[in-house]
Amino acid sequence: MPHVLRSLIFNAVFWPTIAVYMILLYPLALRPSRAVALHVSRTLAKWLTFCLKHITKINYEIKNWNLLEEVTKQSRVIIGCNHQSSWETFIFPMLLDDLSIIIKRELSSVPIAGLYCRRLGCIPIDRASPILAIKSLLKFGRIAIDGGNNILIFPNGTRSSVDEETEYKSGIFALYKTLNIPVIPAGVNSGQFWPRRSFLKFPGTITLTFYEPILPGLDKDEFMAAFKDRLKN
Repeated sequence: MPHVLRSLIFNAVFWPTIAVYMILLYPLALRPSRAVALHVSRTLAKWLTFCLKHITKINYEIKNWNLLEEVTKQSRVIIGCNHQSSWETFIFPMLLDDLSIIIKRELSSVPIAGLYCRRLGCIPIDRASPILAIKSLLKFGRIAIDGGNNILIFPNGTRSSVDEETEYKSGIFALYKTLNIPVIPAGVNSGQFWPRRSFLKFPGTITLTFYEPILPGLDKDEFMAAFKDRLKN
């Protein structure tokens, strides 16, 4: 079956069904509880992986999961992941219950979906105002960690193409220095199979890889160099 046809079928099946599911459970999400939003996010992630596997022939694998497990037994962590497609935004809530995700502020204002983001404890950031963004990041990052959550941040800020050099913003260092907890670099190659700004999807295996933690104590240059070096592997 051609890639175009598989991609069309995926879009016709996946997006309408998750919209209906979120609307049906919306009354329950109005309660000030994280449980319903967590259930919805994990269900959507499982439905996504099912549709990708059986419609577009995209599978996934997780590498070095043990590294994340070992560190989170001792401390809350910041996960810094490169961002290539929508895949990683869906998959992380399925992998970790206690996770606060840094998102752009516009997402928290989207009808219905925005409420789920807020219930999950996502941290909205206004990218148009760097100073306010950093203040919000540090304030709500501290609240998330003190509340027992780990933090997921996409340091490139927005989805990037696989063929462009990734630039990482300094927000991840600000969190690392202020919260004084380890950073776990994570790398994905999802853009190879689900390209940015394209409805086309190509068969293959998305890999999410966790790398050795960066422990507290480095200055900015040392930290950024270590973070970039791990993600090159």
